[in-house]
Amino acid sequence: MTKIFILLLLFSNLAISQVDSEIKYFKDKYGKTEVESGPYMLEIKKINDSVTNHTFSKTKKGQKIWSKSYLGKQPYGLWTRYDKKGNIESTRDYNFTLKYGEFIPENAIRYWELGTATQSDPNNEKIQQHIIKHFRYPEIAVENGTEGRVTVQFTIDENGKVDNLSITEGADILLDTECFAIMNSLKQLEPYKKNGQSVVVYKTIPITFRLK
Repeated sequence: MTKIFILLLLFSNLAISQVDSEIKYFKDKYGKTEVESGPYMLEIKKINDSVTNHTFSKTKKGQKIWSKSYLGKQPYGLWTRYDKKGNIESTRDYNFTLKYGEFIPENAIRYWELGTATQSDPNNEKIQQHIIKHFRYPEIAVENGTEGRVTVQFTIDENGKVDNLSITEGADILLDTECFAIMNSLKQLEPYKKNGQSVVVYKTIPITFRLK
């Protein structure tokens, strides 16, 4: 009985540790043309019922080109791109919980309530440059011809910290997630004042995705 129990326990642990995987081959480094056997391979691992990891690499050398994870259809975790030497070239952080709805702290005032102070607001230029620098059109959205406008809300506290990020008007899960990632990486802006007093300001901005 003891031997049988041990064998069953080992089999159970092995089954739990197994991860479902699928491998596809491509003839181009962009992963556009799938073939039966090619110089590039895409390994898709099912981590659990919700999360899958996609790793694209060279077939012979096994050198990674990029690695991405998805929570259902939503980008998830840390996406990584590698250079020709296999070193990390860049990362994109999707380690966040996507939030929808309007959340305005009781002590916050709306941006337009600042009045004439908004006419020479240096934060507008900072936000615009940040979006331009970090903007990326999701590849799957491009392939599907997905367009839309996403409205993002956030607050700037008395010290200029950006907080309370949320999507108030969504377009598509991929576009929504990308907008959230862009603004989630914006941590600091210039604080606002009204009548000489530091205030918490609630602000919304639209980000448009349009294919030419």
